Amino acid sequence: MTSIFTDPNTPLTLGLGINDWLHSVWFKPGNSDLAPSVDFLFMYITWVCIISFVGLMVPMAWWAFKYRRKPGVPQQRTPNHNTVLEALFIIVPLILVTVIFFWGFVGYMKAQVAATDAEVLSLSAKKWAWSVVYPNGAQSGESVYFDSSTLDGKIRRGNEAKPVFVVPQNRPVKFMMSSVDVIHSFYIPDMRLKIDVFPNRLTSMTFVPISASGPDQASTLYPDAKMAADAAKGMGRDHYIFCAEYCGTNHSEMGGVLRVMTEADYIATVTEWADIDDTFGPGADKKGRARQPLYELGRVVWKNRGCAQCHSIDGGKNTGPSWKGYYGKPIKFLDGKSLGDETYPGIKGMEDVWNNYIRESIIVPAARIHEGYANQMPAYTDLSEKQLAGVIALMRQLNGLTDSPVAASLQTSDVKPTEVAPGDAKPADSTPADAKPTEAMPGDAKPPAVTPPAPKPADPKP
Repeated sequence: MTSIFTDPNTPLTLGLGINDWLHSVWFKPGNSDLAPSVDFLFMYITWVCIISFVGLMVPMAWWAFKYRRKPGVPQQRTPNHNTVLEALFIIVPLILVTVIFFWGFVGYMKAQVAATDAEVLSLSAKKWAWSVVYPNGAQSGESVYFDSSTLDGKIRRGNEAKPVFVVPQNRPVKFMMSSVDVIHSFYIPDMRLKIDVFPNRLTSMTFVPISASGPDQASTLYPDAKMAADAAKGMGRDHYIFCAEYCGTNHSEMGGVLRVMTEADYIATVTEWADIDDTFGPGADKKGRARQPLYELGRVVWKNRGCAQCHSIDGGKNTGPSWKGYYGKPIKFLDGKSLGDETYPGIKGMEDVWNNYIRESIIVPAARIHEGYANQMPAYTDLSEKQLAGVIALMRQLNGLTDSPVAASLQTSDVKPTEVAPGDAKPADSTPADAKPTEAMPGDAKPPAVTPPAPKPADPKP
């Protein structure tokens, strides 16, 4: 027995089929508690627009034809008032937009007011990368590529590594967000969320990820299913993250992946990421396993903290200077000076000078600007001393040197971070004048740089 809901030839079922088709044109399957309401509201607005357009344009076209001027037919007087029509044209649209307003307002509040047991993640935006800090202090320890193709043997633009952020399924998640430079917009299409991120201000959003399995939007990041499965390690459901507010040169490269995982996988992943520094460097880790080379930690930082957006590791020119081809060599700054033994008073030898210069450029990037590049790098004051050492070790390794001197400096405890020489240039606006490096990692971290004496007064010229 059929009904108007099951008979495929009824107007209702035909209309529902058209609605489903239109929905599939605009959306991929949603994966948050907000998705059904957002999708329904979107389709409501779509149908209001379609019906309004047809209801106005079709009669208008017909009447324009029917009442066209004809030879020998006197022109009719045009009416200038109709109370019923005017009331309908005011009341009906008012009802429609009132529904839209309250429906949207309820959805907005649902995305703003988090449950008391929500997992709170701190998100930071900077040109041109996202970073997330978890409640246990962990940061992303994995990255993916949006485009794995090559051109003339070189990686094509758009192939920079994007960080992976994990969230637990069926548990409220709250992002507390801020920017260190300009306005960005955190956009996760599959979660039906887009919230602006501002400098000097916190914004937030909350949602409940529904499932760790199902249609995997970000599987399209890889050229074949095997690469996608290997990258995801067989766990979770991936979704794109974009920046939806133009923020400068590499705005289109500012992406990431949100991976919804089961509770057990989420806890295991975040726990592993919290201790990721321990797996690199000399000696054995806390579990007695041989650590990976220190420069591999630098590679993790390069991939996951946004360094790849501006700095290549193959010698190619990008928004910022490459990490390959410069280490240990004199370079010129915008002020006409060169990097050498006179750069940091009391520090001699190009390796020690470069170690200080790299560390300073990460923490106070505007102190000395490499000639030919703009002063636009944000400060990274949240890297651990071991991560800073890893970056230095990676630059050494890329330029044919071992990381032994850097790694050896990490085999002592009770380490304090060194002071950063402020240089001869005014710090960038996004960096406080009294910015200091983050605390050193207890037990196994020592800065690779030599502590310089108190710097001479800064030159007021930029």
